[in-house]
Amino acid sequence: MSVACTQCGASIEPRAGERLLECPYCATALVVDGGATLFHEVMVPTVTMEQVPAHLRRFLGGTSTIADLDKKARLEAAQLQYFPFWAFTVAGAGGEKVILQPAAPSSLQGLQGLELPAGSTRPMRREVIGEVPVVEPEVPLETAREWLLSKQGEIEVRQTVLYHLPMYRTPYSWQGRTYQAAVDAVSGKVFPADFPAKAERPFIGVAALALVVFGLEGLIIQNLIVKLMVYLVSAVPILGIAWLTSRKV
Repeated sequence: MSVACTQCGASIEPRAGERLLECPYCATALVVDGGATLFHEVMVPTVTMEQVPAHLRRFLGGTSTIADLDKKARLEAAQLQYFPFWAFTVAGAGGEKVILQPAAPSSLQGLQGLELPAGSTRPMRREVIGEVPVVEPEVPLETAREWLLSKQGEIEVRQTVLYHLPMYRTPYSWQGRTYQAAVDAVSGKVFPADFPAKAERPFIGVAALALVVFGLEGLIIQNLIVKLMVYLVSAVPILGIAWLTSRKV
């Protein structure tokens, strides 16, 4: 089966099963998916290996994770790899934007529906990426397009490109368990697979305590002014308990 180069129109004969190729006439990087031949680009990393721990610890110290995880977690060695995304250029009210859909299965959260990060792109060539591992695309283009339309509705897709984005796979461990995450090597954004999240039960307990205290005060005290003053006094210890809970959990 021959395919036509998207850039120069030359006929190319890919080997059986070959999807990522380079035009022998104009050196354009291409990807073959079904009957379509598309441009194949790669984004140039701007986050260095030395900067990865700071980005990951900033995420681990956020509001979604358990207290002091950024200090208690043990970070393991990061590994750079190139992960594939189908990039759809769509028309919107504010102009064109590029929406990414993963072109390979991944347990990382937040990869679907990303916008293309600002950065430099190059045609996908070995001399650009060196010996860094490249994840092959497995998700068919049509599958990614259907998911896009199901989330965005009827939109005009003006161009589709396969991008390989550089990502640092950054495992870390806490209390004997290993967790997986990735740091975008262009924007520094962290994509966790799973992480030790804050327990909900202590916060539910604090909310129940507040409901009981304020409810009883509302039933017992009839004078509105006195009731408001008692509410203010009761709120202080309850807020203190909530603050202590957020620090410990």
